[in-house]
Amino acid sequence: MAEDQYLHEIVTPTKPLSAWIYLHHGRGVTYIAPHWHQGIELSFTIAGSIDDFVINEQHYQTQAGTILVVNSQVVHSVRSVLKLANEAISIIYPYDYVNRLYPEIENEVIDLNQPMEFKPLQKEIYIEIQTILYKIYKNLQVKGKFSNLKLETLADQTLQLLLEYFTKPKTEYDIIYGTKEFEVARIQAITKYISEHYANKIKLVDIATQVNLSKEYLTKFFKNHMELTIGAYINNVRAQKAYYDLLGGEHNLTEIAVKNGFPSIRAMNKAFQSIYGKTASNMYRNQKG
Repeated sequence: MAEDQYLHEIVTPTKPLSAWIYLHHGRGVTYIAPHWHQGIELSFTIAGSIDDFVINEQHYQTQAGTILVVNSQVVHSVRSVLKLANEAISIIYPYDYVNRLYPEIENEVIDLNQPMEFKPLQKEIYIEIQTILYKIYKNLQVKGKFSNLKLETLADQTLQLLLEYFTKPKTEYDIIYGTKEFEVARIQAITKYISEHYANKIKLVDIATQVNLSKEYLTKFFKNHMELTIGAYINNVRAQKAYYDLLGGEHNLTEIAVKNGFPSIRAMNKAFQSIYGKTASNMYRNQKG
């Protein structure tokens, strides 16, 4: 795979669970552009390494056993050259789910990314979390009638330990959004509008009106803060939504494209190639097998 071809492969979406659990593996160049989301994300490197995981403007290089947490609304990105044996798990806990179980999260963050600063008890709990995450990895490889129950239990155990032993007040945590607070709110408004209207034709003027900007400034603003164009971001959202429809197997390619705002199967294929390294048509054929 060429160095400039980006691949973000999501292998195992666990749709019935409270949290989304993804198993990443493969080889090539993985690039995930700077972005943020409401959910709390955890990354666990099982084998190999991640070359550059940027969180809150801090650069991390992982190895087997490394756990990283991305707090809600914190900008992060990934770039790594994957080797064949590389494997990692990502878990995204929906913010509403965490907030419902632990309302204190509104004023706290999970501070886990600097193990050298851990207290003795935290070091022990870190090892316990590693063990649980490895059990999640093993359970992702075995499909049975109790698989979802096991994964749900293990994911909740991980969340409980993170919240009980690694939280600290937001006031003590230097969160860098890469921008000022009002600009963060503006980015949130833009991405929220796209997430609510991706199935329809979206015009730049509609988004610009929503956030009280000119089209020209909107384009520049978004590219500066997210490091990709609004058009690319919209296509990414559509492709990710279409990906789950494709896995569901209930619609043909034309229906999936129309349902998710693509003007044609060709446009959807181009978006899939950019994100997943293969076209929607190829994935559909493999799915039908």
